[in-house]
Amino acid sequence: MDIQIILQQMLMLFAMMMTGYFIWKKGWFDENAYQRLSKVVVNILNPMLVVNGVMGKDSTGDKSLLLQNLGFVALFFILLSLASFVLIWILRPEKSQRSLYRLMAIFPNVGFMGIPVISSIYGAGCIIYIVFYMLGYNLLLYTYGLFLAKKAAEDAGTLLAGTNAQKQWKRMVNPGVVFSLVAVGIFLLNLSVPAPVVNFCDYMGNATIPLSMLLIGMSIAKADIKSIFSDGRIYGFTIIKMVALPIAAILLLKSFKADPVIFGVFALELSMPVGNIVTLIAKEYGADEAACTNGIVLSTLASIFTIPIVCIFL
Repeated sequence: MDIQIILQQMLMLFAMMMTGYFIWKKGWFDENAYQRLSKVVVNILNPMLVVNGVMGKDSTGDKSLLLQNLGFVALFFILLSLASFVLIWILRPEKSQRSLYRLMAIFPNVGFMGIPVISSIYGAGCIIYIVFYMLGYNLLLYTYGLFLAKKAAEDAGTLLAGTNAQKQWKRMVNPGVVFSLVAVGIFLLNLSVPAPVVNFCDYMGNATIPLSMLLIGMSIAKADIKSIFSDGRIYGFTIIKMVALPIAAILLLKSFKADPVIFGVFALELSMPVGNIVTLIAKEYGADEAACTNGIVLSTLASIFTIPIVCIFL
């Protein structure tokens, strides 16, 4: 794997983030515009990119590898769940933040950042493999993730009254999940899609990567940078979660005869920064959203350098 090319790709994505940072600081976007663009990217453009990954000209997924991919998806969430307990033991956060640290450890940004980063390295054909990480992510987030967010709020004594967990998990049925299932169906059934539809999804999907990076840059611009860089525990979390864990997993599993793309997707997903959704569900339950925001921003900035480091070991 050419590390120089990967570093160039990460620097290009970083430049897109910094463009978003600049846009926000110039006041060209406000919170309302940010939220609206985010909805467009999450509910329309990102699903289009997912579907295009299985029917576009770059679709190169291999059906025979799906079972192997599913095994790595299961291993992915098992490893992160176990690692979350190790992180708590090493970092010793306050009781009110332990569940939040576990939440940040188990739920990285597998889709919103995972797709742009991994597809830029392995090509759009790998998206079908990422789809299964997204499906598992949603299933776990709206069950166990909500439990952790609620527990964090209870431990802090800030649980908001009237939060309906049963209503929350129904959000699992969202455009991302629906289009992921559509993509799996198209891939497994070898469905022939008319050229105009393919071109439409191609054009729409191509807008996902720059716009998602702009949004991440804007979210960084909104954060309290001084607070983030003064939180020593977040540094430890970032190093363990985004460097030590994926490198250890690569060294332990590299001897197994796994497909290099399947294994690469697995390793890079382990290297992703904290997912933005973590802050949202923490906020809804009344947990300390600031701690989650710190983790998201620092891990996202660090990923520009940590992901190429991890790739050295692939």
